[in-house]
Amino acid sequence: MVTKVLFVEPPKDYWFVMGEYLPPPYGILQLAAFLENNVKDVEIAVIDCQAMALDWEGLEKRIESFNPDIVAASGFATCNAYVTARTLEITKKLKPEVLTVTGGQHFTAMAEESLRTYPEIDIIVRGEGEETLVELVRAVG
Repeated sequence: MVTKVLFVEPPKDYWFVMGEYLPPPYGILQLAAFLENNVKDVEIAVIDCQAMALDWEGLEKRIESFNPDIVAASGFATCNAYVTARTLEITKKLKPEVLTVTGGQHFTAMAEESLRTYPEIDIIVRGEGEETLVELVRAVG
């Protein structure tokens, strides 16, 4: 059985600190590449909402179209925690049985509080996520 994993860099508003510059989502790209290299029966898609000019409605359509088993949303910093949670909330609305995963600095530091605050998050990966994601995909598959 092929496990479908979707990595998402959520839509973000203009942030005065960075201006219009939004760097590529290196974290999820690295995780996707590692997963692809280390798991045989996996289908991976990456959605970068900034690069693809996707709003929330567009993201919802992409999630629905891919029909993932696992969705991993980027949660790099505290300023992105809400949009990460919203991404996973949309995912659960579309497919309640999907496994939702996030990580990054904010969720690593605030794991327990985040799990209480955002019921749409199933798993928070603390620290480096490569090996953990491989194990999750193998467990789901």
